[in-house]
Amino acid sequence: MALSDLSMQSLLTTNKKYNEEANTLAQKITRMTRERHAKWLVSLKYILDQSDVDSTLSRQSEFCDSVIKKEEERITDNQRILLKCESERVEERRLAVEERQKVVMSVVSDIAEHAQSYMCQKLAEMSVLQLFGRFPDFSYFSSIAYSPSLTFSKLSVLTTNDNQLKSNVLELVNNPKFCQRIGKSPRSIQDPKVAIGTIGIDNCCLLLPILMAKPLLKWHDPVTKSIAPKLWQHMVLTANVTRIRLEQTESKLPQQGILLGVLRTISHFAIVNHFSLLFEDAQVAKLQWYRESNLREEYYACGEVAPDLSILPNVIHKLELELTRKVVDAIEWTPFTIPMRNALEEDLDGVPVLERSDAGVALAQAQAYAMFDTLDRSNAFVDKHKPFWFANVQMPPDALQTIRDMNPGRIGLSK
Repeated sequence: MALSDLSMQSLLTTNKKYNEEANTLAQKITRMTRERHAKWLVSLKYILDQSDVDSTLSRQSEFCDSVIKKEEERITDNQRILLKCESERVEERRLAVEERQKVVMSVVSDIAEHAQSYMCQKLAEMSVLQLFGRFPDFSYFSSIAYSPSLTFSKLSVLTTNDNQLKSNVLELVNNPKFCQRIGKSPRSIQDPKVAIGTIGIDNCCLLLPILMAKPLLKWHDPVTKSIAPKLWQHMVLTANVTRIRLEQTESKLPQQGILLGVLRTISHFAIVNHFSLLFEDAQVAKLQWYRESNLREEYYACGEVAPDLSILPNVIHKLELELTRKVVDAIEWTPFTIPMRNALEEDLDGVPVLERSDAGVALAQAQAYAMFDTLDRSNAFVDKHKPFWFANVQMPPDALQTIRDMNPGRIGLSK
């Protein structure tokens, strides 16, 4: 590592050398906290604290504050099979309540175990396009956004080729609260080039990766709608804190932190997006197996099994690194943007923080902060673990309070 890298990194890290016992403990607590965070994401007990959420970027108000009444009916072959099972079930003689409960619990456990294995297998086999249904042109964005020759025309190519991004840009620039944040008077804008000009080049470099990722998360699935706002806030926090940490190193391109954080976290979107359908597929597979095996009680019990969110933390824990590698590999990196890829790979490979580039350090610390912040606001972070959690990413204690005072859940924009 070059001397210049070391001097820059010293602004980010404590540069402390810990003994083997301390390192082992810190790593153990890190694993425990990551598992706790994954459980927090899917737990219905915890609702996201909205006090540091950027409401102009989140879709929380659309889907999570009221009952969804616009769900399209989706009757699939799987559902027909399940409905048929239910109709057959009610015609059969009911078992004694106590015995039936034992059967149901056994079936719930059996289906959950199969669903977890099935989800891991299917998601691991999917391409990036299959994982997300679409994939924004992060390659083009990264190739132009951090260049000194960036122009509004180059940015407008993104909205020309991506209708969902175009809609999100226009929606944002016509939002009076957003206009107030950037010091502009609200007016009706329908031309995406004018919208980009209104937002400004510097703000576009910060906001476009987030707006490009916005359609990738399903907010409307009734099974996972409580999870979506937590996933979204985790992405925004990771992205913005990576940028903030790079700014604190006086990096020439701190705005790259936003894209780094987005790319590092969107694998969570894919896992949760596919949960309902893959669980249903696994449930039907077990139902058919019970029928073929003449296990009639178990077969009829399948109709009573609801999607089991408790398997999701394990799926996230097992797959998020692998799926993030697919995201990184799907992007065409240029010689100019290779340092960004290197920072992502440092994180995926678990390179010790003191051996990373400044962007790799910032990304590690941002993830640690994002998990801590949301858990802490829900009173779900184990306070005595705090020194070890941040020691593992070499984050100075004073940096933590500085970042929290900046309300990093909201993207700071220039006027």
